Amino acid sequence: MSGMGLLGVAGEFKKNVMDLRHRRQEIIAANVANADTPGYKARRLEFEDVLAEAMPKPGELAMQRSDRQHMPLSFSAVDGEVQEVETPIPKGDGNSVDLEQEMARQTANQLLYDYAAQSLNAQISKLRLAIDGGSQ
Repeated sequence: MSGMGLLGVAGEFKKNVMDLRHRRQEIIAANVANADTPGYKARRLEFEDVLAEAMPKPGELAMQRSDRQHMPLSFSAVDGEVQEVETPIPKGDGNSVDLEQEMARQTANQLLYDYAAQSLNAQISKLRLAIDGGSQ
C-alpha cells in the first residue's frame, strides 16, 4: 500500500473518479453557459472506457509491487479525453449545444459524483473507527 496513502487503491480510484466527474461538471457548465453563443461547439469529457481498461479484469489478479522502487499502481494517470460534439440536428448559428441533453448529463453526473463521495466518506469512516479502536 506504500505510495497510495491510507485509503489504498480503492481510495485512489474513488478520488480520481470524483476529480474526473468534477471536470465533467465544469465542461457541462461551460456548454450550458454557451448555449446561445453562435458557433460554439459543445464538448464532452469521456473517461469511462479508459478507466475500465485500468481496472483488473474479473478473474485476474491485481498487479502487486514486489519492490518499493517499482512504480506504484495509479488510477490518477486516467485523465479522459475532451471531444467536441456535433449536433445531429444542426442549428442555424452553428452552435451544437442541446440544452436538454446537457441538463440531463449534468444531473446524471452529479448523482454519480455524490455516490463516489459517499463511498469515499464511508471508507474514511471505517478507517477512523479502526483508528479509534471501535470506541466513539
